[in-house]
Parts: sequence; C-alpha cells; structure tokens
Amino acid sequence: MKYLSFLFLIFPLNTYSQDMSLNIEKAWQMTLSNNHNLKSKEYEKNQAEYSYLSSINSYLPQISQSNSFSRSGSDYSSPSNRFSAQASLDQNIFNLKTISSIKISKISYEIARISYETALCELRKSFYSAYLDLYFAQEAVEVNKRILEIRQENAKLIKLKYESGLESKGDMLYAQAQSQMAELNLRRAQRTLESYMDNLSYIMGIKRNGKIAVSGDFPLTETKINLDKVNDYISLYPDIKIYLKNIENSREKLLSAKYDALPSLKFGSSIGYSGKSEFPKDRNWSMSISLNLPLFSNGPTYYSKNKEAMENALKSAEKKYEDAVFSFEKDLKTSYIDYLNAKDAVITYKILMEANEERYKEGQVKYMAGKMSFIDLENIEQNMIDSRLNYIEYMKNAHLKKINLERLLGIKALEGAI
Repeated sequence: MKYLSFLFLIFPLNTYSQDMSLNIEKAWQMTLSNNHNLKSKEYEKNQAEYSYLSSINSYLPQISQSNSFSRSGSDYSSPSNRFSAQASLDQNIFNLKTISSIKISKISYEIARISYETALCELRKSFYSAYLDLYFAQEAVEVNKRILEIRQENAKLIKLKYESGLESKGDMLYAQAQSQMAELNLRRAQRTLESYMDNLSYIMGIKRNGKIAVSGDFPLTETKINLDKVNDYISLYPDIKIYLKNIENSREKLLSAKYDALPSLKFGSSIGYSGKSEFPKDRNWSMSISLNLPLFSNGPTYYSKNKEAMENALKSAEKKYEDAVFSFEKDLKTSYIDYLNAKDAVITYKILMEANEERYKEGQVKYMAGKMSFIDLENIEQNMIDSRLNYIEYMKNAHLKKINLERLLGIKALEGAI
C-alpha cells in the first residue's frame, strides 16, 4: 500500500471525487490543460520543431577532435609508444540534397504546427458539443421533473373525482399510467445526464467520481456567411492548409530526387601533432576539396524510378487538395443551410411552445368549470409537454449546427463561440 501511495504521489491522476459546478470558461481552460489528444499533438509539434532545428546542423561546419595512443614492437625491435592529437573540419560547399533535406524538415514542422491548430479546432467542436449536450440534458431533467409533478397532481385529482363519481375508472387508470410514464421518462433523462457527464469529463481529460453541473447563457446569435464567396473562407480552414503543405512537401521531395544526379562539393581540413611523448611536437596538416559525381550509386534505374515516384506523389497531393477544396465548398454551404434551418425551427417551435402553454392554462380553467373532458385536457397537456421537450432539442440542435459551421471557419479559441 505504501508503494502504491508513493506511485500516486509521483504520477497524480486528474481525478475529481467531489461534485463540480463549471462555467464554460473554466471548463475550457481545464480542457486545454488536460485533454490527452491535444497534449499529444503539442508533443508532436515540439518533436517536429526540434527535428527541424537539428537538421540545420547538417550544413554547418563539422568539427571533431581525436586523440590516440599506440604501443607497438616486434621480435627485432624494442617496443615504442606513439601519441597523436588531431582536429578536423569538414564543410559542405555545394550539396543541394542536404539543403533540400533541411527544407523538408521545416515543412514537416509547419505541417505539425498546422495539425496542432486543426486538433484545437476539432477539440473546440467536441468540447462545445459535449458541454451543450450536458447543459440541455440538465434542462430536460428539470422539465421532466415538472412534468412528473403535473402528472402526479393530475393522478391525485382524477382519483378524488373518480371516488366522488365525477370521473370514469378508465380516466383514473390512464392518469395513473401517465404519472408512472413521467417517472420513467425522468429516470431516462437522468441516465442520459450521467452519460453526458462522462462524455464531457472525457473531453476535458479528467476522471470524475462526483456530479458535474454546467452553467451558462446561450442565446442563439446569428452567423452570416456569403455563399457567393465561399472561396474567401478557404484560407480560414486549417485542414486545407495541411493539403497545401503536403503539396509543398511533395514538390520539395521531387527536387530532392532530382538532386541525386547533381555533384556535391566538400571542403576538409585537419591539423595534428604526433610523436613519442604525451605532448607530441611533430606537426602535420592537410586541406582538401572533394567533388563527388554520382553515377549509379543506388543502382542503374534508381534515379529515374525514384523521380517518377516523387512526380506521382506530387500529382496525388495536388488532386487531394483539389478534392479537399471541392469538399469544403460543399460542406460549408450544407452546414450553413443546416444552421439556418435549425435556427428558423427554434423560432417557430418557441412560438408553438408558448401557444401550447397558453392552451393548457385555458384548458385547465375549462376542465375545472366542467366544460372540457379529462381526455381533451390530457391531449392539450401532452402537446404542451411535447413542445417543451422538442424546444430543448431544437435549441440544442441549432447550437450544434452553429458549432459545426464554426469548425469549418477555423475557429479554435473561446472567442467567437456560441
């Protein structure tokens, strides 16, 4: 047990055993700090950056120092010692292949950086979806609690009226069944709420043992897009930037393949001392310039086949980019239309909900005055209940459509949110 406790101290878990009450700003900051996928993308970005910085050294002077000691002899000579010390410098003067490898490393770093931005955009979408699912699930639970209260009051009232001979037995049993159905719906809503708590905690990168309650004010603000100028929004979409960088990467790899046929020029120099003592005094030096002309260093057909492979890779990257642009234009139009339809539905269903609530109030008065049957009142009541629950779903759907639209617009920060 002591060993396990020690491990938990070294590797703390992001576990929250108490109930949490979160606003959207606090939840977002916790998500940025703890989300595992985002952290993984950040490490990948850092790795690509360090790889690029290390690749720059391949064109810088290569300096080395060596020291050696040897002792030799034979049957015909006495053993002798030999000491030597040498410093050498090598420098690429002309090597386009090496320069190209540095450029490829830089492009890889830029791709990793854009991939991090893409992951951030995707995380924002997932976070808001999970947060809103939980928020509106809370609303649904409260509505179902109110529905249960109404159903229970109705069941008591109808039972009293049945005992007084003013209602039929069938209406009494139906009212009791409706009350039990309301209890069932409440339990379902509460289970759904628990599921959404788990989903949000997963997105936030935390392990929960208690309840999570979220708060916020989410008016359905309008987002306007000019569908006649869809191309203006392409530059905002980070996924498209990756396709462009892939083209740039393929183009540089094609150049690198062509550089295999070009010569390289290298300068080298060294200075050293050798002798029989620990501090030798016999000085020696050298300077050299070497020209390397590749002929069939990798085989007679390597150059042509490798170049053709890189040419096809470039064509593939260009076609993928064209397809991505085409897909983006289609997705943006579809997402915007879906958002407008969802927003219009919210406005309409709000009016319908208010109308059904007013009809229910009027129906209660008529029923108590004996001018409406219980079944007619029950139908009006059911319409009111359905309109309340539907309004919550339509509100959530409109917000989710807006979030999906903002994902295509490349929004990755809390600003510009719902």
